[in-house]
Amino acid sequence: MKRIIFLLAFAFTTLASQAQNPAVTPEARAQSMTTTMTKHLKLNAAQANRVKTINLTSIQQLEQAKKDHKNDPRQLKATMDLISATRLESLKSVLSVTQFQQYQQQRERKLGIPAQAGTGGVPQGYDN
Repeated sequence: MKRIIFLLAFAFTTLASQAQNPAVTPEARAQSMTTTMTKHLKLNAAQANRVKTINLTSIQQLEQAKKDHKNDPRQLKATMDLISATRLESLKSVLSVTQFQQYQQQRERKLGIPAQAGTGGVPQGYDN
């Protein structure tokens, strides 16, 4: 339950910050996310291209969900959860096991989810 609350808080914070800066396109956001992931997860060119496509698709779906469900927070949450789960499964199919573990660890750290024993080793500057 805490995880869902943190995900929602993160998503709404991200969406709110994007609403304040409409000049940032979904393509630019996807490229920024992909650049960060490429750097910190040491993605090869093929992985980076696939990750960029996944990121762009997810961002576009989130933007559409915001428009479609702006007056229905419950439906927006459910849609955002589905988009997030789909993105994670897609990333899992592209990243190696080690890369995905590093991604998950940093994601959990960023969302404030308590780390479990033996989950260190992710660069501190990773911001995705």
